[in-house]
Amino acid sequence: MIVVPALALASCGRSSPAATPADTAQLRALSSGIVRSTESYGARASSATNPSACTAARSDYEEQVRPAIEGMLALAPRADERMRARGLSQHADVECGGVAMLAEFERHTDIACTSPGLEVNRAEEVGMAAEPERPAGGGGGPRCVRFADGSHMHLP
Repeated sequence: MIVVPALALASCGRSSPAATPADTAQLRALSSGIVRSTESYGARASSATNPSACTAARSDYEEQVRPAIEGMLALAPRADERMRARGLSQHADVECGGVAMLAEFERHTDIACTSPGLEVNRAEEVGMAAEPERPAGGGGGPRCVRFADGSHMHLP
């Protein structure tokens, strides 16, 4: 499942103007849209009765979610700077979370609906839909880990 990055971790030091309250509202709107699209897609794809219906659901999902993730990534450096400026550096990693979310989105869309067997496709969709949403920040929430090769991963 695509995990919506909460304004929840620590970003590398890019210097950019801090996000405005409007940017924060835009991030919330993008996140909510991703959640709605993911839920709708999961229901459509897991109940698809043929490969073309699964592929159609995946295509719609990609058209809705990819621009939302890219929008979040565009706002991420400013949002992270705003969190650090407010003394909340432990919650400032929208960028890392967004990169990790994009990687998971691409992993899923690369394999979803590619099997000629519907049961294999359904297993991918059910696995995506069954993963619980992660909490938004806080002590027990996810953290984004940056690896030396530049990749990112969310850990519970």
